Amino acid sequence: EARKWFCDCEKELFRLRLEEHREEIAQFLEHNNLKFEEVSETEVMEKEQLIRDSSQIYGNREKIMVYKVPFVEALELVKHRRVYVERGMAYVPHTELVSILTGMFRTQLSKSLIKCARSLPAVSDDERIMSILNELTTAYSGDDFSSTKLEGQVSVAQLPALAKSSFPPCMRNIHEVFSEQHHIKHGARLQFCLFLKGMGLSMEDVRTYFRQEFCKKMDAETYGKSGHDYMVRHLFGKEGKRADKNPYNCMKIITGSGPSSGDCHGCPFKHMDAENLERKLTAWKIPKIQIREILGLVAGQHYQIACSKYYEVTHNKGDAGFGLNHPNQYFLESQQAQGNRGNVGKQGYQSSQSSSMQGSQIFLHAGISIFLHAGVSATLTICISAC
Repeated sequence: EARKWFCDCEKELFRLRLEEHREEIAQFLEHNNLKFEEVSETEVMEKEQLIRDSSQIYGNREKIMVYKVPFVEALELVKHRRVYVERGMAYVPHTELVSILTGMFRTQLSKSLIKCARSLPAVSDDERIMSILNELTTAYSGDDFSSTKLEGQVSVAQLPALAKSSFPPCMRNIHEVFSEQHHIKHGARLQFCLFLKGMGLSMEDVRTYFRQEFCKKMDAETYGKSGHDYMVRHLFGKEGKRADKNPYNCMKIITGSGPSSGDCHGCPFKHMDAENLERKLTAWKIPKIQIREILGLVAGQHYQIACSKYYEVTHNKGDAGFGLNHPNQYFLESQQAQGNRGNVGKQGYQSSQSSSMQGSQIFLHAGISIFLHAGVSATLTICISAC
């Protein structure tokens, strides 16, 4: 199951990169020795109507780029009668070529993962390697959203409005419980405090906010003895070992211990059952059609994609335009989409996105062969072991 999930995610990433760099597909095919012959303009003009009718390309009268592919490589298209076939060759428009390439990629990736699984016993006795493999599922190399980037840009008074407009569901849920019950348990305090820190609230602001909320249900003396204030100072690196803690990323929240009775931390898409999640999304005024789509993603264990879908719905966007990996990333993207934060904290974040784009470019130029062969002994071995 974990292997299938990994293959599906990598296949989707591969498809998105191909979609993003359609103009480079011809170069990609040549680099990877994929013998898909581009049909000449003259032949396309001769068979254009047949190709359009078979591939269901209607209305768009722009020039279409077509490749000749052995029909055995396009069986999915042939099965659904979405491609024109003549003399054993399928005439595949470039729009459908992406689906063929992603299918080939998934097949090769699946075979390589099997090879990796078979080679794992050879390294299972090496503690140095296994320690890396075992920790990989929670590894995170993105922006740590340290407080220095946004500090002073957000105030406690803004939290109720921001919770509705810009908090990811995990943090919106904690904020709601905190506001209604004036108490949250340890897991939620850790997760929420660090998120507020990454948002830009200062330590004194967070201390004040926690004191105000908790003291609606307990007196000041009890609060002083509770250790909640110490926890805030500790997370900001002012107590204990004085280590500055970073906000939790999505993977840490998803793979961490789920909430027990009375708790509200964790990821709603991972830790809430379908009935409670549907009730929560309905209360947040998410349309029923989108709720069904989100629940479908959750059923397939695509929790971060479900969260991205929530972002798209609440921000009226057809595409989020970013890969969601961190609650504070969600907040920052939301604020930038609404024009509220300007360029605050954006420079460092854009650089990470730029690196991702450069990686995408390298990926296309390197092609399937490098990804599957050079990476098999490292990346894929590690991933299948961690799964």
